[in-house]
Amino acid sequence: MSEQPTETGGDWRRRGRRDRASRPEETEAPGQEGVEDGESEESELRSRTLFSFLEPSLNAIGSFGAPLVIAGVVAIVAGAVLVAFVSSMRLYGFISLGFGVGLLVLVGLISLSSVVAAFISRTGRYGVNSLIMLAAFLGIVIVANAVSFTNNARMDVTATNQYSLAERTEQLLDNLDQDIEIIAFYKEEVSLGPQGNPDAAYQLLNRESKVVETFREFRAARPTRVETSLVDPDVNPQRVNQYFGTTPIAFVNESIVVKLKDGDAQNVIQPRDASYSHLEQDLVTSILLITGQEQKAIYFLAGHGERSVNNTGSDGYGEVRVGLEQDNYRVESLRWASNEQDVSVPDDAAILVIARPTNELPDAHAEVLHLFLQGKNPDGSDRQQAGRLVFLGEPDTPDTFRQLLALWGVILRNGYIYDEAASLPDNPENLQFTVFDDTNMPPQLAFFINQQISDARSYQELWKALLGITAPKGRSLGQVTMPGTTALDIRHDGNPQRQLVPLAISSDASYLIDDLDRQEVRKGEAEDADPTGPFPLMVFHRSPGALIGESASPPPVLGENQIAQMFVIGDSDFLANSFYERGGGADLFLNSVNYLVGDHSLVSLRPKALTIREFNVDRNQENFVKFTSWLLLPGLMGLMAAMVWWVRR
Repeated sequence: MSEQPTETGGDWRRRGRRDRASRPEETEAPGQEGVEDGESEESELRSRTLFSFLEPSLNAIGSFGAPLVIAGVVAIVAGAVLVAFVSSMRLYGFISLGFGVGLLVLVGLISLSSVVAAFISRTGRYGVNSLIMLAAFLGIVIVANAVSFTNNARMDVTATNQYSLAERTEQLLDNLDQDIEIIAFYKEEVSLGPQGNPDAAYQLLNRESKVVETFREFRAARPTRVETSLVDPDVNPQRVNQYFGTTPIAFVNESIVVKLKDGDAQNVIQPRDASYSHLEQDLVTSILLITGQEQKAIYFLAGHGERSVNNTGSDGYGEVRVGLEQDNYRVESLRWASNEQDVSVPDDAAILVIARPTNELPDAHAEVLHLFLQGKNPDGSDRQQAGRLVFLGEPDTPDTFRQLLALWGVILRNGYIYDEAASLPDNPENLQFTVFDDTNMPPQLAFFINQQISDARSYQELWKALLGITAPKGRSLGQVTMPGTTALDIRHDGNPQRQLVPLAISSDASYLIDDLDRQEVRKGEAEDADPTGPFPLMVFHRSPGALIGESASPPPVLGENQIAQMFVIGDSDFLANSFYERGGGADLFLNSVNYLVGDHSLVSLRPKALTIREFNVDRNQENFVKFTSWLLLPGLMGLMAAMVWWVRR
């Protein structure tokens, strides 16, 4: 006898109908029909449960299951939105959430068997797995967003780092030990003025947007110490009175106040130009002032025909000044008149720069420079450290300046370098060389060190340390153009503390021509033949003092602050305004200054001005780019699809 499967599923409504249908019919006697019907109805009424009385209502509710589920979901979503985003209606949001959850639970209990069957069936299991995976994915996304919001970081992916703070600025903000408040006063409504000048309004809006972006960068760099805000002086006149007193509001617009949050020190800055190009530098300077910190000063010697940092012409060093100020140094001119005897280097001079002197150096001036390098003042008192010097020479540098450098071991040779291998095409006297960009010593430098220096190993180690100047963070500065460069030479007296390391060298096919008017090279072994290279173009020098004779007693061992340091470069034109943006010469100079000052973290590739890079092609190249982009990639995808179809066919 085959067993029939028994039903265990189904909801309460189905079971009730099934039980009534399967109940056997009782045969009734003809005479007992009325009595037995009355008794059976009364007995059935007494035997019904409370749940059976609710059955009609539940059946009615169950018939509207789908609309109730939709209403519950809508109530839950609406309640979640109110709770999360409308704080004033949060109570109603919780009520809506409870109502929606109650509707879903009610429908689920009424159709419990259907719900259970939906979950334990194959489709239900897949659905449950999908829900679990969706919940896990949403959980990962929520956790990742929570972590990213609490630990945010920004990355500037522009080629020229247009939206990044300078490393010196980030270093200053990292070292802040006081809370800083920065308030910018800008009107919300921009007026065209009585003349109706739209260009002025446009420039004002550009400056305001730059202020907003810079404020964002400062907050991101040090959110716990820097607080920024924008204030409309028309709407908040009390803030104007707080910082400017009775100054009219018209004169307050575009002002920025930098102040200590828990102090009275404050500084007010105004835009320098239409584009507010010095905003970051001005903010850093103000922070240094109110926190009592001192800017490191870079002095440029003047009075002997040197290049001027105040000259914005093609021959001046105005761009050099801008570059140093962007590194947050204070740039000053130090003028010594030729007939002035009582001269001195200021005590706050971190570095002294001598750029292409054309007049002779008076003896009194030479003596002061000699004492400066030794770490002495003209009155014999000690400075904080021995001198730091950058000398930029030329083929026609005056002899008195040559003699000063020769006393310290660096020789500026007469003439200019004519390089046939590393120079501009058809212009061999304009050197164009690539600075060292890895830890492998170039053969020219290795040859030079082995020929000139006995302790080559220590010099190689120092050269590798200095490699951060020519290849900061492993990235080369690229080519440097030096027009009209003179050759350098070094002298050593055996003092182990004296270290002279070339950082740039000409090629083997270079010649030193002593006549500045001569353009041709005299080759061969004749007596008047021009000397052949390689020649050092740039030298770093650590010196405990002036050169001494070999028979002198060994000098005492000096501390690091008692050892003079200098960079000597055989050219100054590469830093002129007309050459400043060509190649990596500007970074080479600025990195050298950072190294001498001790700001090793600033040694880097500086952001360059935003330039337009055009892709110039002819008609054939244009067609190649166009048709390959149209047909090549789609054709490859189609070919791969055909291969997959053939393999799986």
